[in-house]
Amino acid sequence: MRDKWGRPVESGESWDFFEKSYCDRCRKKLDGRIMSWFTDETICLDCSRKEDLLKREMRKRGMNPSDYEGCGYLPEVK
Repeated sequence: MRDKWGRPVESGESWDFFEKSYCDRCRKKLDGRIMSWFTDETICLDCSRKEDLLKREMRKRGMNPSDYEGCGYLPEVK
């Protein structure tokens, strides 16, 4: 089965990025939206800014955020 962009999806699954009304992470109403760098969540711009800060902190700690792109979780920075 394929979504409307031709990407394969599992049965019953759909990619609803443009249909969502609320941020998957904080549940605020979406005025703007972006895909999470780390997960498949649709997130608001506030949550995106938090991810940018996380990526900046990762770089400071010698971690490469690109290694975690699409990993499915928010990395813990120690």
